[in-house]
Amino acid sequence: MNQPSNAFLQMEFPAEVWLAAEEIPLGRLLDMQCGDVLTLSKEPEAEVDLVVNGVTVASGELVVVDGFFGLRIATTATQKLAGLDNNGGGEENP
Repeated sequence: MNQPSNAFLQMEFPAEVWLAAEEIPLGRLLDMQCGDVLTLSKEPEAEVDLVVNGVTVASGELVVVDGFFGLRIATTATQKLAGLDNNGGGEENP
């Protein structure tokens, strides 16, 4: 199989880490003020998604590195499609 060219591999794409998504009534959004808290329906330990150009390519956990947020990759889209777990093996049966 042909390898992509170095120029192709140097291309940059917008990458986003999606913590959670919520549907909020417009009236609530308009009433929000500084200091208000928007509660998300995702637990703090839940995985977050790495989205590149609108496509989820990986998921993992948020970490702090030198005072900045980071993402520790747990699963890539390829692993998800293949049904593999974090260790490259099949999913465990409960």
